[in-house]
Amino acid sequence: MERLLSGRRIVLTGVSRGVGLALAREFLKHGASVLGIAKNRARLEGVAIELEQIGSGDFSWTAIDLAEADAPTRLAAAAGERWGALDLLVNNAGVQLSHVHGFEHEPAGTLEQSMAINLYAPYYASLACLPLLRRGHEPRIIQVGSGAGDFANMSSPGIPSYRLSKWALHGLTMLLAAQLAPEIAVNAFDPGWVKTDLGGPRAPGTVAEAADGALKLALLPFSVTGKFYKNGSEISF
Repeated sequence: MERLLSGRRIVLTGVSRGVGLALAREFLKHGASVLGIAKNRARLEGVAIELEQIGSGDFSWTAIDLAEADAPTRLAAAAGERWGALDLLVNNAGVQLSHVHGFEHEPAGTLEQSMAINLYAPYYASLACLPLLRRGHEPRIIQVGSGAGDFANMSSPGIPSYRLSKWALHGLTMLLAAQLAPEIAVNAFDPGWVKTDLGGPRAPGTVAEAADGALKLALLPFSVTGKFYKNGSEISF
């Protein structure tokens, strides 16, 4: 197998399950060096046993709760200690806390918690990693967004806090792309509706398919920035 990501240094959040775990498998299989971030230490220790055997086995991890105030500093420090530079930051960790229709029916705090993980965590992690990315090779940020948060779906009443947080993340992607060009490429990625704890068992897609789409995005020309991709093709925000 061709090692398409050989030598690439990647920080990946939400690595302990679902799409994040599938992305780690794909990146490692193609020769990347991966630092995985998640808050559940026990689950991290479990998946590390598998991930350390893939590819070159260049996987390490650190347990960080991205909702905590010092999370961005700790994340950047871990990457800096390991490599001193960074080629790709994948802000994958996300939550969908409610499936009801309408903000008024969501439990108290749903919007705040959704924004904390789905928007603020990627924002602060991206800023904290800028010095490391600027020392990387063709450095990139990939924000894992969602088709549920595209403009066309803003009139749908279901999962309102999740939709709004992902729509805001897409806006952050565009703003960062404009501000950081041509130094750092910033794009969003839609993994699709896939079978995970978040997506549920009725989802039509698989995490392996999502991982393939993420790999295609990571391999696009460095000049591509400020875009939204799914399955290797550009889609509308």
